[in-house]
Amino acid sequence: MHHITIHEINDRLDRLRKVLRTKGLDGALLHGVTNLFYFSGTAQQAHLWVPSESEAQLLVRRVLERARAESPLSQIEALTSLKALPEVLRGASRVGLELDLMPVSHFRRYENVLEHCELCDVGPATRVIRAVKSEHEIALIRAAAETAEATFNAVRDGLREGISELELAIVAESAERRHGFQGTLRWRATTGFECPWVHILSGPSALEFSFADTPFGGPGLTPAVPYGASQRIIGRGEPVCVDIAIARDGYIHDMTRTFSVGELPQRLVDAYEVCRQMHQMFREEARPGVTGEGFWQRCVAIADETSLGEHFMGFGAQRVHFVGHGLGLELDELPVLAPRQAMPLAAGNVIALEPKFFFPGLGAVGLENTYAIHADRVETITLGGEEITVVE
Repeated sequence: MHHITIHEINDRLDRLRKVLRTKGLDGALLHGVTNLFYFSGTAQQAHLWVPSESEAQLLVRRVLERARAESPLSQIEALTSLKALPEVLRGASRVGLELDLMPVSHFRRYENVLEHCELCDVGPATRVIRAVKSEHEIALIRAAAETAEATFNAVRDGLREGISELELAIVAESAERRHGFQGTLRWRATTGFECPWVHILSGPSALEFSFADTPFGGPGLTPAVPYGASQRIIGRGEPVCVDIAIARDGYIHDMTRTFSVGELPQRLVDAYEVCRQMHQMFREEARPGVTGEGFWQRCVAIADETSLGEHFMGFGAQRVHFVGHGLGLELDELPVLAPRQAMPLAAGNVIALEPKFFFPGLGAVGLENTYAIHADRVETITLGGEEITVVE
């Protein structure tokens, strides 16, 4: 079982304290599971009090024994009631909370308990901190890439004419679990979207868009969960898009590959080559300082130059306006490669670039890799080749 070192935790806390001082906050009271794990090393139900000038305290509701075994912090105590918080936060007047995650009813409770404190939103600042990964974190994402490659190989070996999307998804999900997938994916967005482990979308299934701001939706099995693989039977000569999200030890790797049984129509093959062209451009040009908006514009320009603009990242009214996103403990981290995204790339960012093209009556093709941004280069974390995988 993997545990985070105190050196790693202290570096993260130091960066948070620097932000708190810049914002004039006396401390941050964190409760969201992602930030709890990132800043304390445990995901047990708790509050983490991080004063701007002193040692952090982990205040655990349940389970105290597990929190002490998992976290390297020295101050870990029980907290059974919010009414005890004023004593812990004694002297603090401006306190940061993750208000981007907190329901109003919960916020009212904190207002009542911490009536003498000004409560400010520190959630977006923690996302910016988490966007820059340490070498330790990047190594964990590399390990997740190995699980993704094993899943890719299982899909390649299991794909055949006549198999259903659901049956192929079962093959993929089984491989994920056997090769280390932790069994859940964390997602920051508050739309209620629960991300499938694997999207298997053949032919027109990829044109079944859904409510989440993602290029792939899919029919799914029920209106209650309107995305992902369906009972549709996979035929010859149609694209099979396989989007594989893997998490190991908390950290996520994301990849998409296009498969087919027999050869695809040339129009789809040509579009896929444009996806590869966008990846090559990213590998050549992604460096610290370039903005997410800049890469979105470059990809849109490539699509327009090849007369594929109307098919890029959706079709008709159902187009999404991004081409990449950060990865880490959550699937939708910073930075985002999209319009009006001025956040510059930084060394330590991990980004999934996912250009896709959608064609009515035919389906979709796409190629997604996970990359790490270094000071002087781009590292391709995703393993394996980028070509369309054709099985007979």
